[in-house]
Parts: sequence; structure tokens; C-alpha cells
Amino acid sequence: MKKILREKLIIFLAHIIAKPLLLAYRDTLSIKLYNRKYIKECRERGEKIIYTFWHENMIIPLLVHEKQGIHVLVSRHFDGDVIATILKTFGYLSIRGSSTRGGRKAYQDMKSKMNSDWFEIAFTPDGPIGPRRQAKAGLIRLASETGSPIIQLAVAANRTLRLNSWDRLLLILPFSRCILIYKEPLYIPAKLTANELHYFTKKLTEETNQLEEEATKWLSP
Repeated sequence: MKKILREKLIIFLAHIIAKPLLLAYRDTLSIKLYNRKYIKECRERGEKIIYTFWHENMIIPLLVHEKQGIHVLVSRHFDGDVIATILKTFGYLSIRGSSTRGGRKAYQDMKSKMNSDWFEIAFTPDGPIGPRRQAKAGLIRLASETGSPIIQLAVAANRTLRLNSWDRLLLILPFSRCILIYKEPLYIPAKLTANELHYFTKKLTEETNQLEEEATKWLSP
């Protein structure tokens, strides 16, 4: 009973307090966006974008893409409940499921909606439990079966801390200079073989890590 009450209290506080605090925090940051033209170009072609970034970098994309109707894959665990609550206050829609719980239904929901409606989704391909900075194949399979382009994101900032968590969550300190950089769309062929699925999963991992390095270089004066 105590656990249930504690979790309800945390959810309530996330609903009431998280957004004002995060908006006040965002106002202290100087955030520069690079190559956002790729999003505009995809949307003009009527393409349904799959955004992807490492789990450790989720905060800045959340703050930048507010109220754009993007769906976010969120785990069914309690920490996912908290994240989904915060996302809702920023205008995001959640699809619940992960590689460890409810993943098959979440995948079918995403595939069905992307094949029938205008539908954009954000993935952290190394979530919810890692390994850190290693993409899983589900994202590649979804892009292949829907024809949706993948746009990779990376984040850098000049004043940061990292949590001692599996993803080493990046905490950007207030009044920091930040970079959010987008990579040109990655298109995945239809009807992938097992070898091709492995190739593109590895390619996504390598390119996202390279984009992280590029973001750091762009941050330099």
C-alpha cells in the first residue's frame, strides 16, 4: 500500500511540477539547432519521420520538439509511467512497450499507424536498459516495413554532469551553451535479409556515435 501511494504521489508531482521546472530550466539555456532543414524537407514530401537519439540525451529533444504531436516509445515500467506523464504535459503522445515488456504490441501499433496516418515517432534505440549507445534492430525493421526515414539527433553542451546510471544520463547545467544537431535522413530498404538487418543496425549505431562527436566539435568556439 505504501508503495502504491508513493508512486501515485510521484506521478502527481510529475504532472504538476515537472513542466514549469523544465520550462524555467530551458529558458536558461542557449540552444542552437543545426541541419533542422532535413525535418522540413521530409515533411514537405509527406514522409513520416522516425527520430532517434541515445537514451542519455532525451532531455534536450524533449524541450525542443514540444507540441509537435510526436509519439514516443516509453517502457511499461514505473519510470516509464513518470516519463509518459511528463511527456503528455509537453504535448507528446506515448506508445507503451519496450524490448523487455510489451514490445511486440507496441511495434504492431506503431507499424499500423505509420502505414495509415500521419505519424512521427521518437526512439531511444539503446533503451530502456542498454547496452549503452548500441542500437537494437527493432527500429531498423520498423523503418524498413513502413518506408519511413530515420533522422538521427545528437546533443552536446559546454557544462555537464553525468549520472552513474546504465546510460550515464547527460545532465546539462543551467546557463549552458547547447547543440542539437540532425543528420540527413537514413532510408532502409524493404524486405531486409538477416544480414542486411544486422548491417543497418550497426550502421545506425556507428553514425549516431559519429554525430555525437560532430556535435561536440560544433560546440567549440
